[in-house]
Amino acid sequence: MGANGIYGLSGSGLDIESLVKMGMMNKQNQYDKMYQTQLKQTWVKEAYNTVYTDVKAFKESMSTFKMQSNMSAMQASSSNNDVVSVTANGAAAAMNHKITVEQVASNAYLMTANGKKIDRANTSAANSAYLKDVLFGEEPTKTTGTDGQTYYQFKNTDPSKQDTFKGSDVAISIEVQDGKDVDSDGKPVTRKVEFTYDQIFNDKKTLNDLATAFSNSGANVQGGYDTVNDSFSLYNKTSGSANKIGLKANNDTSADLLNKLHLASYDGQTNTLGNEISFTKNNLTEAAVGTNAKATIDGKTYESDTNKLNVANVIYNFNGVSAKNADGTYQASTISVSQDTDKIVDNVKKFVETYNTLIDSLNTKYREEKNTDYKPLTKKQEGEMTESQIDKWNEKAKSGLLYHDNNIYSIISDMRESLYTKVDAVDTVLTDAKGNKYSYNTMSSIGITSSTNQGHITLDEEKLKKALTEDPDCVYQLFASDQDSTYVAGSTNKNQADTYTSKSDYLNTGIANRLYNSMTTNISKLESYAGTSKETDDESYLGKLITNMNTKMTSFQTLMKSYESKLYKKYDAMEVALSKLGAQLSYITG
Repeated sequence: MGANGIYGLSGSGLDIESLVKMGMMNKQNQYDKMYQTQLKQTWVKEAYNTVYTDVKAFKESMSTFKMQSNMSAMQASSSNNDVVSVTANGAAAAMNHKITVEQVASNAYLMTANGKKIDRANTSAANSAYLKDVLFGEEPTKTTGTDGQTYYQFKNTDPSKQDTFKGSDVAISIEVQDGKDVDSDGKPVTRKVEFTYDQIFNDKKTLNDLATAFSNSGANVQGGYDTVNDSFSLYNKTSGSANKIGLKANNDTSADLLNKLHLASYDGQTNTLGNEISFTKNNLTEAAVGTNAKATIDGKTYESDTNKLNVANVIYNFNGVSAKNADGTYQASTISVSQDTDKIVDNVKKFVETYNTLIDSLNTKYREEKNTDYKPLTKKQEGEMTESQIDKWNEKAKSGLLYHDNNIYSIISDMRESLYTKVDAVDTVLTDAKGNKYSYNTMSSIGITSSTNQGHITLDEEKLKKALTEDPDCVYQLFASDQDSTYVAGSTNKNQADTYTSKSDYLNTGIANRLYNSMTTNISKLESYAGTSKETDDESYLGKLITNMNTKMTSFQTLMKSYESKLYKKYDAMEVALSKLGAQLSYITG
C-alpha cells in the first residue's frame, strides 16, 4: 500500500514502494548528512562545556593561592594557653610578644543562688515547674461572668492578691533592659515579659515558658530553666561592660516571682555568685553587668568587650587572668610568631596538583586525534545496532573533537606563559657566597619546573623550603602580587604606552593573579563560542549553528515530504495509464 492508494492492480508488476524509496534515497542521504553535522556540532558543544566547567573551577581555585594566610602562612604559640591562646594571619611579623591578662570579658549573668531552690507557694508541689504552683498556694474557683469573661476567685485574702480577677488581666509583668538597646533619644529600651491569669491557670504556663518569654522578648537576653537542679538563669548574649540585665517588676506578683527565683549575679573574674538580689515593685534593678577584657601587650594596654583581640595581625583569645608575682604584678606570657613553612609547602603542592589536573586534561583533548573511520550514526544505523554497540561506536566517533582546537591552545598557552614568566614584583635581592645577585622571582627558582614538553609540572620541596628560609615573603609575592607596577611608559605614542604599561603590569603580577585574569578572558571566549551548557538557545556561536541546522533540517523534512508526494502522484498516474492500456489490450485480444 502506498501513501496515495493501493498499487500493482493493473498487472504492471511495478513495485511502487521500492521505486519511491529509491527516488527518495538522494534526499535521505542529504538529510542524514545534515543530521550527522548537527550531532557532531552538539558533541563539540558538550566537549566545550566540559572545558568551560573545568576552567571556571580552576579560575575560582586561584583565589586560594592569592591569600596571604595560605601563601605567607604564619604560626603562633603561647607559653600559657590557660591564660591566652593565639593564632596569626599571613601579615603577622615573625617575632615574640609579651602579654599579661588582667581581666577577661564576661557576660551579665544571673542564676539561682548557691544552696537555693526556687520557692513555691504551693508547698505540696515541690519542684513543680508550673507558675501557678510557684506563685499561688491554692487553686482558685473558676467561673464565667455575665460579661462572658472567665473569673478566678481565691479564698486567700492576702491584700497583695485580688480575691477575684479576670482571666485576661495581666498577672505577671516584668520589664527587661539589656544596656545597649536604646531609642533615638539614647534612652534604654524596655521589653516586657507578661502572662495573664488565663495563661497561668488555663494554659498552665511553666518556668520553661517564662525562660522562653525572656528569650523572645526582643532584648538581648536569654533565659533558661534547669529542671534537674531547679535553677533559673538569665544572661546577656553579648559580653562587655556596656551589656547589662535590668529587671523591673510592675506589680507585687511579679516582684514575688523574681524573689522566689533567688537570682544572684555571676562574677566572671572570680568565678563566684554574689549575694541574692531583692526585687520590689516598680523599681528598676540593674541586676547584672558584663565586664570588658583588659590586657597589656608589648607594654600597651588594651580593653575589649570580647575575649578576642587582634593586634598586629596576631589574634589573642583570652582564657583566664594571668597569675600574680609576689610583688603583685602580673606574670607575662610569651607569644612566639614564626612562619608556618609546612602549610606554605602544602599549599604550593595543592597548586601544582590543581595546575596539572587542568593542563593535563586540556593537552589530552588538544592532542587526541580524530578517528575518521567513525562518523556519527544516522537514525537508521542506530536502529540496526544494540545500545552497547551504539555506545562503543560513539566513543570512537567522539575522538578528537577538540584536536588542535585554537581555543584550547589559547588556554594552554596562557597557562604556561603565566607560569614561566618571571615576576618582577618579587623585590628581595639576595647575594650568594661569590657575590652574585639573585632573586626568587620565577617558579623554577622555588622548585617548580616542567617535567614534560606538554607543561606538566613537578615540585622540588627542598628547593622550595630553601627559598622560604632565605626569603620568607617570596612565595606570597610570587603568587599573589597584584599589578603593583612602578614602571612609567616613556613613549609619547598612546598605543605604545598602553602596550608597555600592560606588559609591565603583567610582569609585576603574581602567578595566581595572572592565571585568574587569563582564565577570566578565556572563559569569556568559551561562553561566546560554545555557551555554558548543552542548551542551544544561549546565543553562542555553536548554539546558533545547531539552531540554524535544526531549522534547516525541519525545512528539508517538509521538502522531502513534498517530493515524496510528487513521486507517489507520478507513479499513481503511471498506474492509471497502465490500467487503461491493459483494458484496451484485453478488448483487442478478447
